[in-house]
Amino acid sequence: MTTRALIFSFGFASALLAGASVFAASPAAKTATIPDFSQGNTAGWVSVGADWLPPESGPGPVGFDPAHPHVGNNDPQGRQPTPRIADVNSPILLPWAREAVKRANEEVLGGKTGFEAMSTCWPAGVPGIMLFTAEPIFFVQSPKQILILYQRGPNQRHILMNVPHSKNPKLSWYGESVGHYEGKTLVIDTIGLSDKTFVDNLRTPHSTKLHVIERYTISDDDRTMQGSAFVEDPGAYTMPWSATQRWRRVQQPILESVCAENNNNYNYFHMRIDPIPEAAKADF
Repeated sequence: MTTRALIFSFGFASALLAGASVFAASPAAKTATIPDFSQGNTAGWVSVGADWLPPESGPGPVGFDPAHPHVGNNDPQGRQPTPRIADVNSPILLPWAREAVKRANEEVLGGKTGFEAMSTCWPAGVPGIMLFTAEPIFFVQSPKQILILYQRGPNQRHILMNVPHSKNPKLSWYGESVGHYEGKTLVIDTIGLSDKTFVDNLRTPHSTKLHVIERYTISDDDRTMQGSAFVEDPGAYTMPWSATQRWRRVQQPILESVCAENNNNYNYFHMRIDPIPEAAKADF
């Protein structure tokens, strides 16, 4: 089944995906003190790439193995694409995480296609969701909550504004996120994350102790957005680290993208691709 390009208004998409009240951009979101990430309910944001950019200073994320430099499928020089192989010597990795990355590398070098949440219809978690590319993300703002919609369904995030974390949040794919504004920047603090996800497309694992602080800032000309992720996880990393990501604004509606049905026959050449998630029973 191919993707059906059905155009949703933000209000309808919010009600459909959130199963709750419709969030329209509030008048407060258009003032000088609160940035308007929805750009008047007409804009989405597309990331510039599927890999972390290094921070301006301090420890950064796991990078590519120097012996196996990565070449993307849109290389301007027309070089043959190569798979992502992680640097197992990254100083941020605890021994068990290093071994997990090593095993993932060996699988890819042995012929298996590297796991990517977006390509295999799995939830990406936080901060991995920041690396979803090609398809836009959309913000729906209200004073009490921000809804972030990802065209690659059924991913969505709910950020409760100006409230503390609950005492013992239940572990989930996207955790418990609370947020606030700092001038022109949206700050999102997330805990309670399941350890079933990766923090990047290099298959770097994390533990349930993961704590992520994201910051999103729109440029003065409203054409680009920069985000950063501060990551600390004493269960997987030797030290906190940070990384950046960038997006460009696009003027287009959110479209319906039925991921699992469109990717069901993706394994053309028996490349040992990770399976698409399937529910054992209906959730209704």
